Amino acid sequence: MCRLAAYLGSEISLSQFLLEPEHSLVKQAWAPQEMQEGTLNADGYGVAWLANDNRPCTYKNVLPIWSDTNLDGLGRSLKSGLWLANVRSATPGQGISEANTQPFEQDNLIFTHNGFLKPFDKNIKAALLDILSNEIRAEINGNSDSLYLYALLQQQLLKQNSVPDAIIKMMDKLKSVCTDQVTALLNLVISDGEYLYACRHTLNGNCPSLYYSLNDDNVKIASEPLTSNDEWTAFPENTLISFNHSSVINQTSL
Repeated sequence: MCRLAAYLGSEISLSQFLLEPEHSLVKQAWAPQEMQEGTLNADGYGVAWLANDNRPCTYKNVLPIWSDTNLDGLGRSLKSGLWLANVRSATPGQGISEANTQPFEQDNLIFTHNGFLKPFDKNIKAALLDILSNEIRAEINGNSDSLYLYALLQQQLLKQNSVPDAIIKMMDKLKSVCTDQVTALLNLVISDGEYLYACRHTLNGNCPSLYYSLNDDNVKIASEPLTSNDEWTAFPENTLISFNHSSVINQTSL
């Protein structure tokens, strides 16, 4: 399990996004309040943002977020109107490595996942690999279930007209792969640089927590509310929502 957060709106610093909120993602790393499993998110972290050239950048560290001595300096110097971040609690057997650390980014698509596929055994891996093209299969450079989910989304994006359509098709594929003995917790936050797409979803389990906050010039999404002075709304279960910089633009049941 992990904790994640995202922001889309007027430009803010990394510090404003990641460090300054009273229940920031840094605090959620060592004092989460709504995690279903685990008590710490100490197995690395990552941040993705949109740079001045409108291309995504990522920064990842396999150490706990609170031990990164670079973070204060980065927090003051980096600014963007789009942020996604993840603090990781690694599933046993899925190694602590940069390859397994989120967010993932490729072809201007940023992806972060909170949840798991359990058991993530050879049968599930084989079923997912059968769906993937040789090109996408070859790009899997880690062993986490989140990385396989990202590959599955990339596969669907080759066939669908939009990110939401690809997410819906991805979930349909997972339903066909996951038997009653497999629990899939599937909270996702994804961005194409213009919008945020987020879902709270599960197969054979209880949905992890996920919230959003709409403001005049931004939208925030987080596993747990980052602040007490904003209105936070719990995501409906088994729902995909698309956001622009200040509002919900579409909501779909999964």
